Amino acid sequence: MKNFLKIFIPALILFLLLIALGIWNYKPFLITGFFQDQQDAREMYRKARNLQLNNDFKAAYYTYGKISRKYKIYDIVLYHQADCAAGIEDEKTAVEKYQKILKLYSKNPISPVVSYKLGQTYIRMKKNLEAENRFLKTLESYPGTDYAVGSFYYLGELNKNKNQQMAAQYWLKYLALAPGGDFALNSYEGLKSINYKFREKDKLHAGIALFMQQKYKEALEYLNQLPRNETWYYRAICHKYLGNKSTATAIFKKALTDYIDNDTPGSKVKKAMQSYVKLSYSTRYRSWSDILHWTDREKDFALYNKALLLSLKKARKIYEEIYKKYPDGNYASEALWNLFWYEYDNGSYDKAIDYAEKHITTYENTNASPAIYFWMGKIYENKGDRSKAKDFYKVTLRKFPDSYYAFRANGRLSALSNKVDSEWTTCVTNRLPVEEKKLEFPYSYKEIAAKHGEKVAELILLKDYDTALLFMPDDSFLESWIKLEKGVLTSSIVSARNGMKKLLTKPADEDPKWKLIYPMYYTEIINKNAEFNGLDPVLVISLMKEESHFNPFAVSSANARGLMQVLPITAKDIVRWKCLTSCNYNELFDPETNIRIGTAYLSYTEYVFNGNAMLSVAAYNAGPTAVKTWLNRLSQSDFDRFIENIPYKQTRRYVKKVFGSYWNYKRIYEFE
Repeated sequence: MKNFLKIFIPALILFLLLIALGIWNYKPFLITGFFQDQQDAREMYRKARNLQLNNDFKAAYYTYGKISRKYKIYDIVLYHQADCAAGIEDEKTAVEKYQKILKLYSKNPISPVVSYKLGQTYIRMKKNLEAENRFLKTLESYPGTDYAVGSFYYLGELNKNKNQQMAAQYWLKYLALAPGGDFALNSYEGLKSINYKFREKDKLHAGIALFMQQKYKEALEYLNQLPRNETWYYRAICHKYLGNKSTATAIFKKALTDYIDNDTPGSKVKKAMQSYVKLSYSTRYRSWSDILHWTDREKDFALYNKALLLSLKKARKIYEEIYKKYPDGNYASEALWNLFWYEYDNGSYDKAIDYAEKHITTYENTNASPAIYFWMGKIYENKGDRSKAKDFYKVTLRKFPDSYYAFRANGRLSALSNKVDSEWTTCVTNRLPVEEKKLEFPYSYKEIAAKHGEKVAELILLKDYDTALLFMPDDSFLESWIKLEKGVLTSSIVSARNGMKKLLTKPADEDPKWKLIYPMYYTEIINKNAEFNGLDPVLVISLMKEESHFNPFAVSSANARGLMQVLPITAKDIVRWKCLTSCNYNELFDPETNIRIGTAYLSYTEYVFNGNAMLSVAAYNAGPTAVKTWLNRLSQSDFDRFIENIPYKQTRRYVKKVFGSYWNYKRIYEFE
């Protein structure tokens, strides 16, 4: 040992000296070479994946084959190679690759789909015994996955000519697990093809599957043979969609009076209640009253809907009942907000404070929370306590930075700091950036690796999003980004918005996640038309975002069309009033035409209301006549209060949503 140390220590010292002096340049071998290998592998992967997506499977297969086995996602390389081999009908090679993955990477998240695809490959090769064994192995090894469920269908197909009873059991299992699945109708048709005699529970599975596939008449043939208390929901909805209003109403009534019990899912109970009220020949108020008499299930839901039909003064007792009897329900927070608002609106600030304190103590983060904090600020401002008012406004901004109430809290803080509350004043000199910049990815490579692992991070870096989805659980922002990359703009915005709602602590203004919710499209057209009409383009894009989520082909239930949801009759009037080039109704789906008409109408409503952007936006939604009526009926001493008292619930929400977006666009993109 001593002799070894006598040799090793001097050698180590010499090695370190050589490195320090730069005589031995070790980097190309130890570091540069490694990163070069990784970079080469990435470039080769990108090239191969591009060839694969363009259906050049042969070239893709051989390009994947050039990638080193040391590459961190070599399992994915093998997976794509197998798919490419299948693409050129080289099934033998596909089998070899799939088998290799299952042997080397048995615990890999990709294994379930590989096992499933291997079974499909055996079917194409007409190796039915191997296929059956593989699907059985998929069921055993990966229970609960979509691939296990799909295996039931294939096992039915593989047994239909040799053991029809077994085939039937497999198809029935598929129908029970995935009545809305891709193979539901195939499974049902398979059962019919072997003349299977449906038992009672089988009829239920068949009926539900046909219902889920929107085959309502066929579904009723089975559902009508079963006990009514078990099938009422599906039968009623079938009759509803078939236009049998009286029958559907009678079934819903019978269910609410006799069938619903504690085991009935709340979602079905609520759907039954809503459908009954919509279909009933009675008034909505009478219908909700009847429901409350028939059942105690989801009572806070029924009470809340009944209260919404009354004036706030008359609904107070109902709201008191909701928050006292059902404090853990979904409507107690809103009930407290409505009680708070009644007292505030009538000048009873101390009573309003009592309700607000109950809300703040009980509910941390609900839809009503930002309103409560903001209006508490208003109360203390009205009481002359500027310090407390500022505190509540600051909490509103900190806890709910993307809300409409953050927008208004910011205005009030400005006013209390001896400046001006700009309120709903807009800036016509704003200009949206014309050059479309690619939105920044919502995470860093390091964040992705920490959250979802190295494989997902590498696949995201390579822009292989579809494969990345196989490895990762739900992530709303990644989902949003992938949809954006695929050009599905509306769904991208919704995914990111839903992800942001789940975050109790919101990210900083500059975080790229915000721009997924508030992206910029059609900016050149918006700038041009906003300037022509004397509008703030930031307000225009905010209104457009809330109207259509940038879907140029959006159509509302009222037949409003396109990006700015212009009604054809409104378009006709605006063309006449503004002496614009006429357009037919289908041209409203053209972005240029839609924005030209929409901005002209918004300009008109601003003219009607003397440049008041808030009233203009309200009129864009409800019409100028309705807004004029409200101005005659409601106090104009405080426009914050005016908005809360807008009689149309849709317009009240609309104004808040548009100016909430306006606030977010301004803070995210740093507009004046």
